[in-house]
Amino acid sequence: MNPLNYLLLHTPTFLFTVIRTGSILAVAPIFGAINVPARVKMGFVLVLTMLLTPLMADVPMPQNMLSLVLAIASEVVVGAAIGLVIKFIFTGIEFAGQFASFEMGLSMASVYDPVSASQVTVIGRLLSILTVLIFLSFDGHLMMIVALRKSFELIPPYGFTFSGPFADSLIRFSADIFIIGAKLATPVIAILTFVNIGNGLLAKVVPQLNIFVVGFALMILVGFFMLSLMLPYFITAVTGLLEGMWNNVYTIMRVM
Repeated sequence: MNPLNYLLLHTPTFLFTVIRTGSILAVAPIFGAINVPARVKMGFVLVLTMLLTPLMADVPMPQNMLSLVLAIASEVVVGAAIGLVIKFIFTGIEFAGQFASFEMGLSMASVYDPVSASQVTVIGRLLSILTVLIFLSFDGHLMMIVALRKSFELIPPYGFTFSGPFADSLIRFSADIFIIGAKLATPVIAILTFVNIGNGLLAKVVPQLNIFVVGFALMILVGFFMLSLMLPYFITAVTGLLEGMWNNVYTIMRVM
């Protein structure tokens, strides 16, 4: 059968599939980055939708306009919630870089992040790039497509219900941003705290020394040295976070 004729015969199924697919990819990292051209995003959404539509059971068209609007809104919420759970992990890791930059005195050295469409510190941007590379190296982009397919099995069209467990899970996963950021930045913050204490003692012992100039350079040097020591452990930690992220994704699906 001609693909166009097939889509015309299964218009409701295609409609709900394209809305959920577009919602997930618009919010999720990498696919939803602002530097990805809109035509590329739309083309990718259409290709995925055409591949997924034949795998789904036929979806009936709502009987009235209100039902249609509510059904479309439900699909948008489902897609956005799944995309946000994935994005929370990336944001938490970037937040760790913000913490480290603040302690190193590099909080003013910011760059434009095309993924989040905002100004971030250089350390935050560095950790964000490393996270994306680790995510792609473990086929995270393919697992995201698998999760999209699985979402239609766990939450078929018209199957979304806004419940207390759903809201609680989403709030709990969003809190992981600060927990992940604090945990990953703790080694740098701890060592730089001792450096600050040493600078304070040095300023008392040798008041003639310009501790501001010496301390500023020392904080940056020690901070980068600590980041280089952390790199192997950072990769291991991010790998564990990304593996646990899929548990969060399927948890949010089950409570919806």
